[in-house]
Amino acid sequence: MASTYQPGIYQTTKALPGHEPTITPGMLILIRTDGEFAPASVLTPVSNTHNQWRFQMPGVKVPTPDFGWASSLIKLPHEGFYRLTREYSFPKGGRWLKNAIVQLGYTRSAEPILFIAQRRSPLVSNDLWFSDKGVKISLDEARDLIEPLAWYQEPEKG
Repeated sequence: MASTYQPGIYQTTKALPGHEPTITPGMLILIRTDGEFAPASVLTPVSNTHNQWRFQMPGVKVPTPDFGWASSLIKLPHEGFYRLTREYSFPKGGRWLKNAIVQLGYTRSAEPILFIAQRRSPLVSNDLWFSDKGVKISLDEARDLIEPLAWYQEPEKG
């Protein structure tokens, strides 16, 4: 019986059978199941812009059988914008307040990183700014600490 895959970002815990040199344990990956990616393809991170990964196309088709590889994946919260559900205190001092806006990103090893929203001074435009320096947290902390926000995304101009 073939495994069923859900699209999204994951952390690998085992190498992908047949692709052991390139899809290894402890990696951030994107699973796509749409169109030419069906039934499932694995894409690896290639570049990071504004704390969000771009993934290598076209990816690697998941082999059939996958020898249980699907069940070895750890589903991760989407990269994006969240609010803190409680105050976050840093081990060496400092804190972020409850309801602060944060951006969730990841290392290539799928370690969660939080970036705090900031207003620049002097205020030049009505934008929030996120540094490229964040705070690594555990996946359990991330799941316990953040709640997704909604925002409007302008369509690309072209």
